[in-house]
Amino acid sequence: MTPQGELPGRSIPYYLRSGEGERYLVGGFVACLMARGIDTDNLYEWMVLTGGKGALLPSHTHSQTHEVIFVLDGEIDLWLSGQHYRMIKGDFASIPPGTTHAFRMQSHHTQLMSMNSGHQMTALYKTLGKPYAGYVQPSDNISALDPAALKQAEKAADIHFDGKPLPEGNAQRVVNAQLPKSVVPYVLAAGEGDHYTIADQLFGILCDNATTNGKLLVVTCEGPAGPMIGKHFHMKHSETFFCLDGQLRMVSNQVVLDVYPGDIVTLPAGTIHAYQHLKPYTHHVGLLTPSIFELFFRSQAPSTQHVYPQQPTGGLNASRFAELDIVPLERPGPPPSPRH
Repeated sequence: MTPQGELPGRSIPYYLRSGEGERYLVGGFVACLMARGIDTDNLYEWMVLTGGKGALLPSHTHSQTHEVIFVLDGEIDLWLSGQHYRMIKGDFASIPPGTTHAFRMQSHHTQLMSMNSGHQMTALYKTLGKPYAGYVQPSDNISALDPAALKQAEKAADIHFDGKPLPEGNAQRVVNAQLPKSVVPYVLAAGEGDHYTIADQLFGILCDNATTNGKLLVVTCEGPAGPMIGKHFHMKHSETFFCLDGQLRMVSNQVVLDVYPGDIVTLPAGTIHAYQHLKPYTHHVGLLTPSIFELFFRSQAPSTQHVYPQQPTGGLNASRFAELDIVPLERPGPPPSPRH
């Protein structure tokens, strides 16, 4: 593992505490780069954007990058393929290549995650912004983005700005609860997605092979305090954890970490790992890429609920492990005893 607070510059296990990473001031928001292509073997990039009311990224498209957005705090307006949405904490959007989109922050403290396939998007924030030591925008004043910098960003990153004004009007709240079956733009309301349970944990699939052409698998997990899951590793895909609520304890090879909201832990293929929920309500999101591990979650017990089981369901279904990219190092234990 790299020392705390440092991006490694190569694909090895590392962690960052909340707010750590490379930070750039881009107009009215701070872009914190938590995973760059050089850190992930060019599989994905991960940014957290923090800004004030009115901060925006104008209308644009990506030719090759698939981007997904998860709102961490506040509200944003998202213009997505001709639709205008008001997104709140926990809402999710999937933005395939070629999709016209833009966002404007609508709260005085707004924060969102942008996860991107490939390695062509961190250059956007480096080109549009300036290195920044702070963690939030310096004031309520929103600086306009320099048109010349927008043109330069088009040369440096996978982005094209179309120059079109953002249509105003009443934004619609995100209410969709279903994943589509193909690569199309879509949004999901907070807590929605395809749900599965293992023991006392609830997993939610937000995007998958079908919706990202195999590029990104984003899964949430929530549950109570409980035991450490079995140590294991993957041969062909990476896994990244981001804590949303509560507290995790994680094993990464020989290192044991306590992980808090806003912290990120990256686990390239071959990294021995395990996790444990330490707080009565712990909630985290994982990015797995390429998304070949989808069958693991699809093999578990489906659920129509939006809260983790209050009485543990069946344990891990390991019947299809031979088909999956997983090497267990410890036998799965029995499900937790019922709580009284």
